[in-house]
Amino acid sequence: MITLLPEAKSVDEFGGTTAEFALLDLRPGTIGVLDWAEQRALAASRFWDLPSALSGDPDSALPVLLESGLDGVAAADLELLREQGYVLEIVPEGVTLRYEQRQGFLNGLTSLKLLLTTQDAATPGGAASFVLPTCRIVDHPAIPVRAVAPTFSWYAGYGRLGFDMQLWGYEEWVSYLNHCLDYKINQLNMVMYGYWPFEFDKYPETVFRDIGVEIWNGENARWLKVKFSHPNIVDGYLGHFLDLAHRLGVKVLAYVGLNSYNGGWTIKHPEKRMTPPAGSGFLNDFDSLCLSDDENVTYLLDSMRTIAGLGFDGFTLEESEEGFWFCECDRCRGRWHARASSPGEAKHLANWWLLQQIYDTVRAVNPQAIVGIRAFRQPPLEKDPEFLAEAVRSMPSDVMLFWAPALYVPPTEFDKWIAAFGADRIWGRDSESNAITSTMGRLFRVFDRNLVRYVDEPNVQSIERDIEQHLTSVAKRVHGINGYMFEWFGLFMHQWAHGNYGWGSRLDPDRFYLLSCEQAFGPALGPRVLAVLRGILTIHESQIPLYTTPFPFQANTMTDADIPRIRAAIDDHEHLLSEIRALRAQFAAHPRLRTWDNHWARLDNAERRNRAIYDLVLAALDYERSVDPEARAAALDRVEAANEADFAIAKEMFFDLNPVGETGVRSCMMPYHELKRVLRNLRHPDAQDPNPICSGIEALGWLWLSNGGE
Repeated sequence: MITLLPEAKSVDEFGGTTAEFALLDLRPGTIGVLDWAEQRALAASRFWDLPSALSGDPDSALPVLLESGLDGVAAADLELLREQGYVLEIVPEGVTLRYEQRQGFLNGLTSLKLLLTTQDAATPGGAASFVLPTCRIVDHPAIPVRAVAPTFSWYAGYGRLGFDMQLWGYEEWVSYLNHCLDYKINQLNMVMYGYWPFEFDKYPETVFRDIGVEIWNGENARWLKVKFSHPNIVDGYLGHFLDLAHRLGVKVLAYVGLNSYNGGWTIKHPEKRMTPPAGSGFLNDFDSLCLSDDENVTYLLDSMRTIAGLGFDGFTLEESEEGFWFCECDRCRGRWHARASSPGEAKHLANWWLLQQIYDTVRAVNPQAIVGIRAFRQPPLEKDPEFLAEAVRSMPSDVMLFWAPALYVPPTEFDKWIAAFGADRIWGRDSESNAITSTMGRLFRVFDRNLVRYVDEPNVQSIERDIEQHLTSVAKRVHGINGYMFEWFGLFMHQWAHGNYGWGSRLDPDRFYLLSCEQAFGPALGPRVLAVLRGILTIHESQIPLYTTPFPFQANTMTDADIPRIRAAIDDHEHLLSEIRALRAQFAAHPRLRTWDNHWARLDNAERRNRAIYDLVLAALDYERSVDPEARAAALDRVEAANEADFAIAKEMFFDLNPVGETGVRSCMMPYHELKRVLRNLRHPDAQDPNPICSGIEALGWLWLSNGGE
């Protein structure tokens, strides 16, 4: 049986294979939108990880005829077949690839590459050869857009400085783009939150340049204070990357705040922030601007105008999740609150007004710019139909929705949005499993089974829920799906799911997990990789009872009833870590798989940290259970030792480890620092430190999740 992911629409298997060959000999047929030179260049790009297939022995070649034109081909969606589809016919004598447009050509080449089976060299050191299964494939996507949202910068300066892809240079982004194309993903919604990762001469203080950070120097076992600039500020590669993406048929949108985390403006000019309700105690008063201040509006529009001029194809504008308060200055009270029945409604009125200003501004720069929003995500999650109707009336008709409901609401809520906005305006939903993982301080979370008592978690984001959303979105024939990819290393399964199910596959998820690993890593290594990913048990440090600072993304508090599950994970740890290291060694010895080493390094680090966290949890539960003061003090000593052990392992690998506090609210993705504060307060009740260190400022807008949606 032929395996091809994303799953093809139609595969007729002829039951055989080609003879072994060393070279795919590309030959021009009917020329269409791509000339011969462009076809060859694109083919070389698509065989980025298997260049030998296009440069082998010409005496052992299999001809590949590249034909423009799909006339007479039957398909479920002829428009998408012509725009992005292809026909691939493989017979013993050779291959014919038919297409009409650039994306179809690239998708066909991708499938051809993925179908190759490598035969080991006949003699040591000799060249490998290939075979292909004989078949006819007619393939096209089910919906036009399969997007992922990677992070170019994420809360930079507000809650962290950077990790994973936020620290990449040009070559790493090119590699990631190639991985996207391998799963026929055709849009990147590139997140830029916090200090701007591009030059902005009019407002230089808002740019991600020379930001102070302390990094760990293992050689001398001390922290070093340095200045850090975003890699694009240093090397200026964004324009080249956008050009490459466009050449490869991929649109790139700027995913930025509608009025939140827009550069470093509210950090450097705190007087420009919204005014919170007096005495309210809200912590997240630092990210949004007062929209009654003309200078703020000018800054926001200048920012959007600059971004539009960089070469992005459009915008994903995210409305802040905060719905419980809105600016209380006199001007905003008279302008917005006076026409609203709640702070959330006042915010929507102001944001609809701002959206129109941004829309006009960016369309003046690029009349074809895509403009989309992620909005209306605050409680109540089930919206009144009249509210949705007012939203439709209040926005330009070609503003797209990059969020529509899925989780925490009945299925009928999605139908309500489709009825209000139309399926063609929906380009994404709540498929944020990877984004939730990225809040957890570089630990591992993909599957339901990676959590203790998943069914009790208020936050239900997992790869299983992402897949369910993609299945229903495609069934409703929406325009696009958007899957979050805030971290790449070790978390590749999320991206594969977005690509496969966005393309229209209806594979059983368990079957997909196995086949995707086999397609990427081979039938011998693939099942072992999957077993590792599914065998990891992750507990966030905040899940111990004495950690009282809210963290809504993994909120189950561990109890004595969870001890058997934790002890089972302890028993399995050495085997799991040994398997991670054995796989890493085998990948390193494989010429095509050695590029996955960073993924294995991340998984090794996460699993070792998990073992320290298991000790931390058991010690914390001993503390809760004990009544004897000496026993409680000893338990706290063990909690502290495990916290230090966890952080020591994190320091081996990661850059962004210490609290960021330039906004006035301290935040750190590593719970280590907040747990130290908690422990000091327990040991020294007469010298309390009342100032918490948030486990990521992104949590502040989601605290309702841990409170039953209120």
